[in-house]
Amino acid sequence: MKRRVNELTDPDPLRAAGLQRVDKQRWTWRAAIYCSAVMSSVAGASGEVQVRYYSVSAAQSFLDAFSVQLKLQSPSSQTNSYAADLSLETPLQSLTGRYTSGRHTVQVQARRQVDFVQKSANLSGNLNYSYSPVLEASGLALSSFSAFYAYSGSQSPTQATTVHTGGLNFGVRISDALSGSLSGSGTLFDIKAGTFSSNQTSLTASGSLNYRQASTTASINPSLTFADGKTRWNVGLNARAALTGDLALSGYTNLSSSSPATTTADLDYDASKLLGQGTPKGKLSVGAAMTLTSPVFTVTGRVRTAPIPNLTLGGSVGYTPSTSALTYSAEASGKLGPIYLSANTSLSTQPGTAAAFSVSTSISAQAQPVYGSVSLGYRRQGESQSGYASGTFGYRQGSLDLGTTLALNAFSQGNLNTGTSSAAAGAWQILGTADFTAAYAVLKNIDVTGSVRYEQASTASSNHLRYGAGLRYRF
Repeated sequence: MKRRVNELTDPDPLRAAGLQRVDKQRWTWRAAIYCSAVMSSVAGASGEVQVRYYSVSAAQSFLDAFSVQLKLQSPSSQTNSYAADLSLETPLQSLTGRYTSGRHTVQVQARRQVDFVQKSANLSGNLNYSYSPVLEASGLALSSFSAFYAYSGSQSPTQATTVHTGGLNFGVRISDALSGSLSGSGTLFDIKAGTFSSNQTSLTASGSLNYRQASTTASINPSLTFADGKTRWNVGLNARAALTGDLALSGYTNLSSSSPATTTADLDYDASKLLGQGTPKGKLSVGAAMTLTSPVFTVTGRVRTAPIPNLTLGGSVGYTPSTSALTYSAEASGKLGPIYLSANTSLSTQPGTAAAFSVSTSISAQAQPVYGSVSLGYRRQGESQSGYASGTFGYRQGSLDLGTTLALNAFSQGNLNTGTSSAAAGAWQILGTADFTAAYAVLKNIDVTGSVRYEQASTASSNHLRYGAGLRYRF
């Protein structure tokens, strides 16, 4: 306990968290040695080692510019499989790994980030185990088991926080029509700021019971949470039944000790036959729903169609009479060659409140020459705007490999209460990193790389572009 107090009260937050700046030359060479050792110890594995050198600012040293990355994957012929991705830079290190043996899977993630400008540090990680047993043809049986542990901690000159979370989940097959699950988790939250310190513990138990028979499904999902000396409960109920071959009715109810009850009724009709005799189901559907959270209710109408193969379009309108709020939304999804695309947009209006507009899109591909997935989004209400871009996407053909990695959050604050305010929106802040790398194979297993990186760690630091060059060895 004494050691814990010393860590929290240490005036240097980086040293207190065990995250102080190490000798950069030491970790750079150690990283290279470690990568070489890993490659030599996993015969038959495939992967790559990449070392890049980026331009540095005046406040950084020569070795601040190095980036080392290792990717590793087991041979496809092996019964047991594994994969790992290790990235090492002075302010940021991350590790992801997975190992599967038969019906057992272990996954691990860890991330360490230091902001030397603000003298802050963040450390997070999680460990997950899952087991999928062999099931008999019928009867009572354990269908799945999983366990997890997660940790997150942050340290700054003004405060220190740590969060530990762990839990178990059991899946059970009761009969051919009945299945269920039982989960339990606990969280320990610790914070210290100056002379103030606090410890909080919460425990949650939850479960589910599911019924499926022909076109009828139903489920109940109760949960109990113990925190701050109080007990909170929540129960969710779902049901769906096909009234005819084209008409289905579904309902949802949520009861909670801490919020008003919510009930939704939904009617869905497959109207494909309206497009002509012989039209397959799924080409056109319409629906209506009503949601009641006493005393407020909302009615919604929607339509969805698939006019051509690999393209689906949809739209809906929702109205809340008590507030005269209207919400319009539209969506589209499809496939263009090896690329999957989806987009969503919505507009919400309410008298006396600025309209809220949002749009998001995702792009993914798993077939050469393109690979990866990326998500983009934008939201505006009044003069307040925000956006995000995340993911990895690239093009690989022959000797050329072009890839980009995005982890950006952007915002511009203004007046949230009215869209007619004369106050101009604030300047955009774009936090995170965006990296574009081009690689070209000069030898059978060796690529030369060139990179451009944008980065801004926080609102207190400046943004800048960094240019890099390096080598990548594929094995």
